[in-house]
Amino acid sequence: MPGREKLRGFRSWENVDVARERLLSRIRIPLEVEEISIYEAAGRVLAVDVVAPADYPPYNRSAVDGYAVRSSDVTGASESNPIPLRVVGTVEAGTKPEGLKVNEGEAVLIFTGGELPEGADAVVPVEYVDVEGEYVYVYRSVAKFRNVSLRGEDFKARELLAKKGTMIRPWHVAALAQGGFKRVKVFRKLRVGIINTGDELYDVVLTQSGGGRIPNSSGPLIASYAEELGCEAEVLGIVGDDEVRIREILINALRDHDIIVVTGGTSVGGRDVVPEAISSIDGAELVFHGVNLRPGRTAGAFVVRGKPVLMLSGLPVACLVGLENFLKPVVEKVMGMEPLPRPKVKARLTRRVANAVGFRSHYRVAVFEERGELFAEPLRLTGSGILSTLLKGNGILILDESLEGVDKDEEVEVMLLGPIYKGRPAFLKW
Repeated sequence: MPGREKLRGFRSWENVDVARERLLSRIRIPLEVEEISIYEAAGRVLAVDVVAPADYPPYNRSAVDGYAVRSSDVTGASESNPIPLRVVGTVEAGTKPEGLKVNEGEAVLIFTGGELPEGADAVVPVEYVDVEGEYVYVYRSVAKFRNVSLRGEDFKARELLAKKGTMIRPWHVAALAQGGFKRVKVFRKLRVGIINTGDELYDVVLTQSGGGRIPNSSGPLIASYAEELGCEAEVLGIVGDDEVRIREILINALRDHDIIVVTGGTSVGGRDVVPEAISSIDGAELVFHGVNLRPGRTAGAFVVRGKPVLMLSGLPVACLVGLENFLKPVVEKVMGMEPLPRPKVKARLTRRVANAVGFRSHYRVAVFEERGELFAEPLRLTGSGILSTLLKGNGILILDESLEGVDKDEEVEVMLLGPIYKGRPAFLKW
């Protein structure tokens, strides 16, 4: 248990990458495996590699509506030289062409997805034929296997469809269905417990209040963020600035949850008692407290018997930066997932932004398109409680700690949070 001497303030700000890696190396959360219907699988994480049990498609099939032919029979066919073929049958999608065979001078009417009958090696689309009685006149030649989806073209038997740790998306579900899978093995969802501290807060949903006048926006923010990562989130309520009470709630929360996120009370103010409360829990190890993030530099983390307890700012913008830098990597590490990508674009800065060397700064920006070019208008770096900058802003510009700033008209990379504005938005001042 860290002594109080270690919790008296910030003598220095730790590099966020170093702090995060140390946290990830200490986490120990066992994950059980569940088997669920593929209809429930989207958003869950695979617990095993999924391998194709057989070739798909399982046979050569038509990729168009047309006529299955021998390609050698229609060599040289043209509008001025149509080649007649006798139609000897029909193949619908999903039916087996029992007893059908395409011999020289013959064709079979076939629909998209239909299995190619014996003897046929190509399909002439319906728009390149004329039909007269039992004959079809072909006026476009086709090469061997033209307009044919070959057996195993989609995936081969024993081919890896999705590896362990993949977050299942709708296209994975479709591949599972094509492979004949009814059920799939996934990891259980991580349980995230959320504790918001501060005498000044009240909960707008539960109308829970200790006389506070500030609505608790960080609780719903964290819960929504965790749910988007595929976790089960539970807001455990608002706790006043009471070290003993915070400790009691944390002990109970650690029994039922895998990850705890605590907001508020993480700085060095007189009522900032969260680090003290966590440090007094048996088995608690301080990993870091104070990182070179702007906003959100008061972030910290403990590990309690393998479970992470994240301490984040109660101000929503700083909280979001903390979630992106700590909660997201923790979930990805525990679930064995590749980092979930964030869409990024290159844009030209409309004015200079400064940075305090040594800090990794997250500027909120508005990205807009004008005259075929993308621009990024900085909104602000400070004001961690100003949610409107996330509502109006649609991107985050991250400045590395080595930079003093970026000049106007320089091209920068922006992480998008929302759609790009068409034209300069009216809320931006000239």
